[in-house]
Amino acid sequence: MKKDVSSSFLAYTQIKGRIIDVTYQPGERLSETKLAEEFGLGRSPIRTALSRLESEGWVEISPQSGTFVCSPSEKEIRELTVLRSLLEAYCAGQAAARISDKELELLTLKFAASRPLVQSGDVDVALQLDEEVHALMYRLGGNELIANTLSGLRDKVQWLRRACADSVLRIEESFEEMAAVVEALSRRDAVMVQHLIREHVENAARYCQMMGRPSKKNVALEPEQS
Repeated sequence: MKKDVSSSFLAYTQIKGRIIDVTYQPGERLSETKLAEEFGLGRSPIRTALSRLESEGWVEISPQSGTFVCSPSEKEIRELTVLRSLLEAYCAGQAAARISDKELELLTLKFAASRPLVQSGDVDVALQLDEEVHALMYRLGGNELIANTLSGLRDKVQWLRRACADSVLRIEESFEEMAAVVEALSRRDAVMVQHLIREHVENAARYCQMMGRPSKKNVALEPEQS
């Protein structure tokens, strides 16, 4: 039993990770047989993992047509944006009062050092620094429930960014939005920090909606064997 649990958890984390980084693209059909071969596991843990992923909204399972990676919907983007705007603005306002001078100095140095890299197209540096600032604000928000809720949403946020094919230009814009947030934090301007973080979240959603919802890939797979 313990082995089955660990195998299904391994399958769950591997499949989810590949959905988030769009190795498995929105709309792509997933074959239990191929997944089992890919991860060196039996069909049972794969099936358990897919069931959990379905309950979390990562895949759609139909007895008639099979299992597909979910595609971002306008409703999902809108609801996620509303929730993030409310909760992140709260954390940002609290962070303006609680962030230390040392933390501010370090962030300012990191943004200055990263800017040339981002301008030259280094997406990973921008995304990593974005994650760092968000995580810091969640911690400084002083509300564990809100912090845990926002941390739980980060997987969806990262998936949406990749699924909507963030351009280098948007990544650079996003970087400068977060640099402005850090500058407002350094002035301890809670109202401006809240405004800027809401704008940052809404701009990301607007870009994703502008790019349009990815369509399902027409992937021809052999029928599942029973």
